[in-house]
Amino acid sequence: MASLARYFRTSAGKVALTNGVTATSLPLHEHLILTEYLYSNEHIMAIRESSLNSAKWSLLSSIKIIGIGVLQLSLLAQILQANELNLLAIAVLALLAIDTLADRGFSNTIIRRCMLSINDLSILYWGNMLMGAAVFGLLFVSSHLLNRMFDQPELALMLEMVSVVFIIIPQGQQYRAILQREKQYTRIAFAETSSVLAGLSVTLFTVWLTPSVLCAIWGYLAMASIRMLIYCYYGRSWFQPEYRFSLKKFSQIRARNK
Repeated sequence: MASLARYFRTSAGKVALTNGVTATSLPLHEHLILTEYLYSNEHIMAIRESSLNSAKWSLLSSIKIIGIGVLQLSLLAQILQANELNLLAIAVLALLAIDTLADRGFSNTIIRRCMLSINDLSILYWGNMLMGAAVFGLLFVSSHLLNRMFDQPELALMLEMVSVVFIIIPQGQQYRAILQREKQYTRIAFAETSSVLAGLSVTLFTVWLTPSVLCAIWGYLAMASIRMLIYCYYGRSWFQPEYRFSLKKFSQIRARNK
C-alpha cells in the first residue's frame, strides 16, 4: 500500500502518478484498488453533475410556469367582466387543488418509494383509472344538481368541463411518478413547461374567439392533455400496463405501502 502514497489527485478529480511509476508496475491488488477508486470517483462526479443539471432544469421550469400563469391570469382579468372574475377565482382555486391532489394521490408516493412489479404497477394503473372515472361521474352528475338548485348554468358547465380532467390525469400521473423515481427530472421539466405553453396558447386562442371564464378551463384541459401524452411517451420505456385488475389486490398494494 505504500506505493499508493505516491499518487495525488489533480484538480480535474483524476489520479496522477509520481516518480515515474505507472499503473501497470503496481502489484495486482493495488492496481485493483486504484481502478476501483477511479471508477467510484468518476461515478460520484457524474451523479453530482446530473443532479445539478436536473436542479437547474427544475428551477427554470418552475420560473417559466409561474410567469406564464401570472401572464394568463392578468390577461383574463383585463378581458372578463366584473361578475365573471368571481367565477375565474373559483376556477383557478379548483384547478390548483386538483393539481395538488393529483400529485399526492393516484398512488404516486407508493411508486416513487417502492420498486413494484409490472403486475402491481398494472393493477395500480387500472385502479387509478377507475378512481378517476368515479370522480368524473360524481362531478358530472353534481353539476346538473347544482344547476337545478341554484340556477347557475355557467358554473355547472365549468364543473362539467373540470370533471373531464379526472379522466385525463390518471393516465399520465403514474408515468410521472416513475420518471421521478428514475430521476428523469429534465424530461419532467420539459413536460411541465411544454404543457403550460400549450395551455397558454389554447387560452389565448379561445379568448380571441369568445372571451369568457371558460377560456381558463379550456387552457387547463389542453395543458393536462399535452402533459399526459408526454409523460406516457417517456414513461413507457419503464412500464407498459398489462390488462389485469383485482380490487382486492389493489387495496392490498395501497395498504401495504402506507
